[in-house]
Amino acid sequence: MKIKLHTMDLQIRNMLGWDSKMEEEFETQAQTLLDFFKEVKDKDGRTLYDRVMDDNDMVLANSYAFFNCKALIKKDEFSRPIEDGDKIVLLRSLAGCGGG
Repeated sequence: MKIKLHTMDLQIRNMLGWDSKMEEEFETQAQTLLDFFKEVKDKDGRTLYDRVMDDNDMVLANSYAFFNCKALIKKDEFSRPIEDGDKIVLLRSLAGCGGG
């Protein structure tokens, strides 16, 4: 099955080793989002899961993960099954963009 991973965030793209692309389609045997996040590795060999989850199994405070347009926040949301053609989007918050 093929799953698309997309990000426009320069920091995440650099982490993944994507110099000039914003999306990649991965061939995977993963059955759940958790399996997929533990399968995909960045350019340093760390899993996507290790990069976006904190010690409390929550998505890092400065990161956003979306699965088919639905936000992922807690670890139990990563147990969702995946299907061919699904899309995951990773974003980071912009520092200094708060109101005031």
